[in-house]
Amino acid sequence: MLFLCLGYLDMNEFDRQADERKQQILQACFAQCVPFRATGKVRAEEGLQHTSLAKTIRPKDGKPTVTDGPFLETKEQIGSYFIVEADTIEEAVEVASLHPAARFGEQFGFGIEVRPIQ
Repeated sequence: MLFLCLGYLDMNEFDRQADERKQQILQACFAQCVPFRATGKVRAEEGLQHTSLAKTIRPKDGKPTVTDGPFLETKEQIGSYFIVEADTIEEAVEVASLHPAARFGEQFGFGIEVRPIQ
């Protein structure tokens, strides 16, 4: 069974950090990805660009309408995604718990949502 995992963060808070601090955080993330990937359960994984570069498509009068960025106003933004193959959601959560967003970055709103894929 496949699970979509969404990594969240408060991009505004992260952006306020000095470049040196951002580099330290990213280095810690890269290091934590080693045991995460070593599970052999991660099928895809990527970070996402800032939501200021995103587009949202919604239907309006039966046609797709495109707007800049996400439609919802929130501090939390999706900063990454990954797909885990696991037998149960509990196993997927166990694997996702090894991801950097589950281990540190509380001050930046790091977190992970785990959802089964149909």
